[in-house]
Amino acid sequence: MIKQTSLGDVLHSTAQVRAIRRAFPNCRITFLTSTTAYDIYRYSPHINKIILFDRYSVKKNWLYHPIQTIKHIFNTIQEVRLEEYDLAIDLQGRWKTIIFLWSARATRRLVKGRWWFVENFHNPSMHALEEMNGLIQSAGLGLGGFEMEFFTSKQEKSQVDQIVNENDLDDHRWILCCPISRWPTKNWPLEKFVLLSEKLSPDIRLIFTGDSADKEFISSGLMGIDEDRVVNLAGSLTLPEFSEFVSRAPVIVTMDSFALHVAATHDRPTVALFGPTDESKVGPTNNKTIFVRAKQMNCSRCYRRTNCSKFCIREILPDEVYEALQRATHNLY
Repeated sequence: MIKQTSLGDVLHSTAQVRAIRRAFPNCRITFLTSTTAYDIYRYSPHINKIILFDRYSVKKNWLYHPIQTIKHIFNTIQEVRLEEYDLAIDLQGRWKTIIFLWSARATRRLVKGRWWFVENFHNPSMHALEEMNGLIQSAGLGLGGFEMEFFTSKQEKSQVDQIVNENDLDDHRWILCCPISRWPTKNWPLEKFVLLSEKLSPDIRLIFTGDSADKEFISSGLMGIDEDRVVNLAGSLTLPEFSEFVSRAPVIVTMDSFALHVAATHDRPTVALFGPTDESKVGPTNNKTIFVRAKQMNCSRCYRRTNCSKFCIREILPDEVYEALQRATHNLY
């Protein structure tokens, strides 16, 4: 199986892997994914072998180090071809993945999308999980699934225990805030988190997460909040630790990002702020997620990553997020 794009998409695929393993407990599953997504499957009991492809390195070095890049692609293809497969399934359907599907020594090859020389399933009007399930069904592997999984080890649990204890979170009400995504058009401005904090009870603490590159940006953007109420964990958590931390969060406020899908994996109460993407196609399918859009904007779901003439998400009001938090927590916050 192949799935190697954004972290949220790779996490989506755990639902299909889980469903296949349940339907065929004795099958052998090899999974090809990005190096950055390795931790999502690192502890999975459903995978027999993981093949890693450094797609970001390929994208970065294609022009400057072409020989090294071609060598990495060729080595990955060689690893794919070490075994013979009854089925090879590309859950992504991009040119960066289809080359490995074409290369696989497989009796059948199936892909999500429209590509030559392979069986395919293509219905972009479906939810992302439903479309992958359609491909699984076409392969004769059952009905697929919607329940995602993220396994962690005792080490990650212990590390999160330490973070919880150091910040005295067990004795406070707190909200996990995940304000940064890879698309600037998805991000709710930090100054609006400051305004949101003013509507909350002073005893409620706000825990912020992000990459190490986000740490200073988050700190500077939250200077309007009493420092005793804010914990900035940006860059402090590995992916498994982040998943474990999310599983303990009383409630999460997040953009359409990896954090949203991790929250859904653990079925945590979540307020999800949406702008350029369509929650009906990529949002969680559980009943613990409340979606918020700017009421006064006629958003076209433009899927623009960096620039949008409307920047709809910026028009979401702190009052709207506060009201959604009350609904998500049954007025406990």
